[in-house]
Amino acid sequence: MNSYTFPAIRGHQGNYTYYLIQCQLRLLPRIFLFDEAEVPATLRRIQTIDQSVVSRWTDYLSSRKDDYTLAPLIAVIDEMVTFEPLAPGMPEIGHVQIPMSTRLIIRDGQHRRAAITSLLTQNPSLGDDTISIMLIPDPGLSRAATLYVDLHPSQMASTRSKKVLHDHGDLATLVRQLVDDVPLFQGLIELEKTTISNRSTALFTLSAVYQATEALLNSGAKNTVSVEQAARVHEFWQTLGKVIPEWQRAIRREMSAATLRQNYIHSHTVTLLAIGMAGHDLVVAHPGDWQERLMILGDVDWSRENKALWEGRAMVRGKMNKSHDSIQLTASAIKRLLGLNVTERELALEQVLSGS
Repeated sequence: MNSYTFPAIRGHQGNYTYYLIQCQLRLLPRIFLFDEAEVPATLRRIQTIDQSVVSRWTDYLSSRKDDYTLAPLIAVIDEMVTFEPLAPGMPEIGHVQIPMSTRLIIRDGQHRRAAITSLLTQNPSLGDDTISIMLIPDPGLSRAATLYVDLHPSQMASTRSKKVLHDHGDLATLVRQLVDDVPLFQGLIELEKTTISNRSTALFTLSAVYQATEALLNSGAKNTVSVEQAARVHEFWQTLGKVIPEWQRAIRREMSAATLRQNYIHSHTVTLLAIGMAGHDLVVAHPGDWQERLMILGDVDWSRENKALWEGRAMVRGKMNKSHDSIQLTASAIKRLLGLNVTERELALEQVLSGS
């Protein structure tokens, strides 16, 4: 009574075991999860539903109810299961017992599941049909995210933010943790697009946080991130979120993200990246007291009206500019505010800006 039991075929791929079962369609939405609250947020973020695809499957199943074909779904199980062979001579055919306390999470076939769920409300008799499901034990869900990426490679290539969302390198993993943990980013990040619409409640894109953090670490995307580096990055963005008054108002939802983007430069990618670049030099130059020195940025006038400081740097003729030179010029201005030396490259750009 404490487990589900299914006839199953046991198989192996690489170092891992899987089980192939037949499941009645009516059970599919009851025991198999996709984006429900029980699914960890780290997995829900990278799982997507395209309603146009669901509609195509719904139309197909509705019009071909007597001769449709559905490929197997793939799901992970977050606990180990028990497999009992049917007979000594058939060790790979038997019954698999799955604890009812386990989570069974779809990693491929979410659109078919959604279409089936919709059709069952209209045609309950469809629930007697069956579908094959490949079950992969994954205690701790350590493989679940990677499986989704492996099975949906096309979803990774659409935008830079989506690449970060699906990448499982050290830096991308750290950035997704920042989005969960740092108040400045919690609920204020556009996770899939690389641009933010005027009506969006997002303050930054995931891509912008990634690039700024990469600059803060001054390391490549494929480099290993140590525990100490990750802790310092968390502390940097948490501290900065407390320092800049307008960001504090955004965190408390006292000022909309749209208002910030319209009136201030610090809510745009060019400035966030420049802050990351300047932040790296600050930590290197003052490893013992960079937190205190960072407080200076709380007194800076970040408004677009401060053209004396930001025009020609973050802005060109009043509009935000994301060119490489603009980022470097903005970073050099921030470095000067922090009392840091500028590089020869930054000095040359400043001379061009001043016309000297």
